[in-house]
Amino acid sequence: MKKEKLIKKQLIEEASANPEKYFPVEMLKSLGFIRQQCSKCGVMFYSTQKREVCGDTSCVGEYSFIHNTPAKTSLEFSEVYEEFSKFMSKRGYTPVKRFPIVARWRDDLDFNIASIIGFQPYVTKGVVEPPAKLVTIPQNCLRFGDIDNVGYTGRHGTNFVMVGQLAFQEPQNYDQAKYITDLLDFFTQVVQIPIDEIQLHEDAWVGGGDCGPSIEFFSRGLELANQVYMMYDMSEADDISGLKELTTKVLDMGMGLERVSWFSKGSVNQYDATMPNVCSKLFEQANFEPNWKLYEQFLPFSGNLNLDEVENIDDAWEEVAKQIGVDRQELKSQIEPIAGIYSLADHTKTLLYALHDGALPSSVKGGYNLRLVLRRAMDFITKFNWNINLVDVIAWHIEEVEKLYPDIKENIENIQRIIAHEVEKYYDHQLKVQIKTQGFAKQNKQFEENNFIKLYISEGITPDDIVKEYVKLGNSLKIPTNFFTLVTEYFEQHQGGGKKQALKEEFEQYLEGISPTILDFYTHTNTFEDESEIVKEFVHNNSTYIVLDKTLFYPTMGGQACDLGYIDGREVIDVLKVGEIILHKVK
Repeated sequence: MKKEKLIKKQLIEEASANPEKYFPVEMLKSLGFIRQQCSKCGVMFYSTQKREVCGDTSCVGEYSFIHNTPAKTSLEFSEVYEEFSKFMSKRGYTPVKRFPIVARWRDDLDFNIASIIGFQPYVTKGVVEPPAKLVTIPQNCLRFGDIDNVGYTGRHGTNFVMVGQLAFQEPQNYDQAKYITDLLDFFTQVVQIPIDEIQLHEDAWVGGGDCGPSIEFFSRGLELANQVYMMYDMSEADDISGLKELTTKVLDMGMGLERVSWFSKGSVNQYDATMPNVCSKLFEQANFEPNWKLYEQFLPFSGNLNLDEVENIDDAWEEVAKQIGVDRQELKSQIEPIAGIYSLADHTKTLLYALHDGALPSSVKGGYNLRLVLRRAMDFITKFNWNINLVDVIAWHIEEVEKLYPDIKENIENIQRIIAHEVEKYYDHQLKVQIKTQGFAKQNKQFEENNFIKLYISEGITPDDIVKEYVKLGNSLKIPTNFFTLVTEYFEQHQGGGKKQALKEEFEQYLEGISPTILDFYTHTNTFEDESEIVKEFVHNNSTYIVLDKTLFYPTMGGQACDLGYIDGREVIDVLKVGEIILHKVK
């Protein structure tokens, strides 16, 4: 078991055995919450009502808020953060602007994935002062681990806004009771969800070298928010015994803006709730009238199709079909084009966010994920022969998000030009794909899971491309159900950590005993010259490298090219980060 998973498991067990040490149990009791154990998943949770099961979809079996929300306030996309920020400001929180979605300050991430990421590691480790002790932030994020769920479950997306409720406090001023109360009051007073409708789950979280217990906020089958109490530094720990207390204790609350809007409206899904105009125009442009009656029967059970939590997706489809009394294949055939429209809405918004902040679709690192979602969107368009132009969809999105992100209109012409170029490349590629897949079909060649993945990564051929030709010849072929998720996992495993490890191994002979480079480019962003000491110079593979005690040169990482310049008159042509040491390659 990886140490991150082990530490999380041990933290959950420890907090479950000693809840008073990790959670404000007495305060929760004073509000009428009763600590209970779910009869299905075994998690410890709090509710003001006696319940057999917790509030998770997999345990309650459905979303019961659709067309039946207990919330008395309906919130549009931008209104969720506007109301949250206004409410929390009265409680002492300072609103701050979002960070770029391209995480250039992190060498382990391509994109911002959470509201806390902009503050890790420098604020959370005490290197840089936070903008305030209590903070709110509307951070737009990208995640690609659930691509195959997008469009189907109603709640998954490759982009989302994580509304942050954050605290950076000395241990003696850290106040869990206040943080939970503030968030509960927002839900009960602003969104106006009755407190009897809210369940709080005990959990734990690890990430960015830090960890701690957490409380998840659920209602009617949907997780609305997660408060993480980051108490420990786990960077040098192999298990829970090696954790060190953080000198600055952190509250990291992430609330899904889309989910809160969806819940408050009781819409059929979060796409219609937060992108209503885009979704409406997509259905109209595609000239597609779905079987809405069947879809609305399907939606409450759609959360049970989460590929992360289902061992056999075919069995899960069978169970959902049985629940609503239709044939499984008929259900899938009716739902797939609807999921395709919603995937188009999600994927184009992801491209807008990423391209606006300087990322590009490519064949490496995070750029590959952008190309992946663009191709998935185009696959739906070609499969169903829809007359949809992605360039137009980008413009529709801007109209819906500019109230929350007024700068999103910048560079729109460049963004649309990039999208148009990628679409052109996609169509040029289709003829080559058809010729190759026809050859596979004639041979009736069978594929293992890894063959599908490698074929897609190397040549852009999807399992559906192959199956299409097999069907024409009366052949059959079994394909993976969570294909795009598998591609993402494979690509990150082989292109991310593998390259970092290779760099370490390549240069470790030169760097032994050298102290970490001081990263002045984070603290002196507008400085172009400074005095640094050369601590080592060496030649490797006929190239000269210099190590400084401190540097203004940003290395190639996080999807951003390195800084260029001169060291003692010698031209710097590349900058690499190897572990905690910066190498400057000079002519």
